[in-house]
Amino acid sequence: MGRKEISGDKAPSSLGFLLSQVGIHASRRFAQRIAALDIHPPLFRVLNVVDAAEGQSQQAIGDAIQAPASRMVAIVDELEQRGLIERRPHPRDRRVRALYLTAEGRKLLAKGREIAIEHEAELTRGMSAAERNQLIALLRKLVDNQGIGSGVHPGLSDPDAGK
Repeated sequence: MGRKEISGDKAPSSLGFLLSQVGIHASRRFAQRIAALDIHPPLFRVLNVVDAAEGQSQQAIGDAIQAPASRMVAIVDELEQRGLIERRPHPRDRRVRALYLTAEGRKLLAKGREIAIEHEAELTRGMSAAERNQLIALLRKLVDNQGIGSGVHPGLSDPDAGK
């Protein structure tokens, strides 16, 4: 069944509508793709951050991506139970546990990054490299000006997101 445009409808050309439309589509499509690894986007985000900041505490990583402590505990527990990350004693504070990827976590993260690259290629199909770079720069500017926070995944604040 084809989609029919309604004459005079201004919503599809507004910035807010288009950003929402693309964002929801991209989010759903990525969740479908990454599900092939039996993972959802917020878990993938935490794996990425742990990889970039190995040895940091769970609280520091949660603060960096603006995830509530209760959400981080659930995510880290799940990732640890699945053998993807491990908690180790922090070298300078024995009360704190530092997070590290396991070998299995690194393998899954590499596969997830391949999926993310394919996903981005699909999303930007029909764009030149210059157009893609311009779009990224403009979206980064929006993120910065709105105070959203770089790399913050909206699904991390909602306990039911991504499932």
